[in-house]
Amino acid sequence: MKILVVTDSHGNFQNLLNVYEREQPQIVFCAGDHSTDVEDLSFLKEEAEYYIVRGNCDYYDTKHEDILKVEVEGKSILLAHGHYYGVKSGYDLIRKEGENQDVDLVVFGHTHIPYLEEGKPTLFNPGALKDGFYGIVDIQREKIDIELRNLYE
Repeated sequence: MKILVVTDSHGNFQNLLNVYEREQPQIVFCAGDHSTDVEDLSFLKEEAEYYIVRGNCDYYDTKHEDILKVEVEGKSILLAHGHYYGVKSGYDLIRKEGENQDVDLVVFGHTHIPYLEEGKPTLFNPGALKDGFYGIVDIQREKIDIELRNLYE
């Protein structure tokens, strides 16, 4: 199951459309900050499933939650923007939330800086899509593979 992971597009819809076209995912995760970009994409590209949380810049987004827990291919994934967990100062709080929720993977954003920490749970921030960063999570036979990618490379 191929999952496109994006966060912090900050209105750069073209980057979002470009990475979607390049990757052709089955699922799209958006960890906030211009959740409306991914909402718009979902109307154009209906073949994928979309899971969206709002970020600190999604002032008018009343449709999406701040945190979302989903199951994909037997793996439990927590999706959050990260600002409520102080991720700009460290990852202890978001790691603890992942442990409390008993998830395999925590996907977040907010810092604009890519980050991957393997463990239980694994923490993954693909970095800001506005800067070309995104992630691919591939779940096959109970295994999670994570790749950080850049649109400009």
